[in-house]
Amino acid sequence: MNRINTIIICITALAIFFILKQKNTPDVDISQYETEINLLQIQLNELQEANDSLAAIEKELESKIASYDVTIKNLKSQINVIKRETKAKLDSVDKFGDDELERFFTERYRQLYDSIKKANSETGN
Repeated sequence: MNRINTIIICITALAIFFILKQKNTPDVDISQYETEINLLQIQLNELQEANDSLAAIEKELESKIASYDVTIKNLKSQINVIKRETKAKLDSVDKFGDDELERFFTERYRQLYDSIKKANSETGN
């Protein structure tokens, strides 16, 4: 009886295996899904190309920004130098007294005054 039970169990197991195998095979048309997959792959490739071109543009813009930053830094330093020089000149003018200012303008405009005075016109300029 042991042998008969073993043979019956084996036959039953084989029958169950074949029944389950036949139920697991789907009757689905996969060509439609393959077409959709191919279309999606084409779109993915197009997006990757667009992404690559945008990455190149990004690098170009980053280099431009870096050069602009350097230019701005140089201009700021020039502005600071001009501010310091102007402040120094204004401070030096503020330190002049009345006598020194009068002497400065007298010496500066003396030539203009002398040239007007030396004019020999009868109308008197």
